[in-house]
Amino acid sequence: MATRRDKVNEVFVELINMQLKPHGKTYDDVKGDPDWYMRYNTTREYEQRFMKEGTELIRKRLHLNKKMAEMEMSWFILQWGLTTNEAFESIEKEVEVLSKSNKAKK
Repeated sequence: MATRRDKVNEVFVELINMQLKPHGKTYDDVKGDPDWYMRYNTTREYEQRFMKEGTELIRKRLHLNKKMAEMEMSWFILQWGLTTNEAFESIEKEVEVLSKSNKAKK
């Protein structure tokens, strides 16, 4: 019989698989890489869909109410969530602005 800890681990692996599906990767592909979640990125739209589907998975598998499942999913995203494309674009724009600003000062 599966313990609570076993169920949580199973859900964790399912969430990682769900998150990596668009990249054609699974938990088994990344489990030996401590920085795997930094190697892949996603869109805000996919992240929102992932949050919704992940919350439902947590609710069903771990028998949590919606609020608690949303909180667990938020923690998952905070710790293991992929970087969003928009974050990269924002950083690139910021670097470009700073670079131009520094050149103008010289």
